[in-house]
Amino acid sequence: MSAKKAGPNDAYDWAMATQKLRDKGIPNPDTLARRLIAEKRRVDLPDLRTFAPGDTVPHDVTEATDLDGDLWVRLGPEPNRRDMWRMPGFDPDEHESDCGGCWLTPHLLERYGPLTEVKR
Repeated sequence: MSAKKAGPNDAYDWAMATQKLRDKGIPNPDTLARRLIAEKRRVDLPDLRTFAPGDTVPHDVTEATDLDGDLWVRLGPEPNRRDMWRMPGFDPDEHESDCGGCWLTPHLLERYGPLTEVKR
């Protein structure tokens, strides 16, 4: 049974964009497709900030959803932890094993981005 997503799931659109870019011989299609999805989310969700690979995520963003709509939370406000994220709903039956660990912001954006803030 699939877990409820915290945000939009753009995995299919990302996969299609990645393949089209790859077919055209464009370098780094994975990252470029993540940036395109970030732009789509900025249009679709104008009241929420979305961050693509290469962006800085401001420290006031403490929760965000990834490309698949899964929730990630910042570990804390301390300087040595504020750029670290974890997936609180990690389920080894639903997610890649790497999602069970902690991720630094730039690596999280590159592997699972874009990130879209969650406002509560």
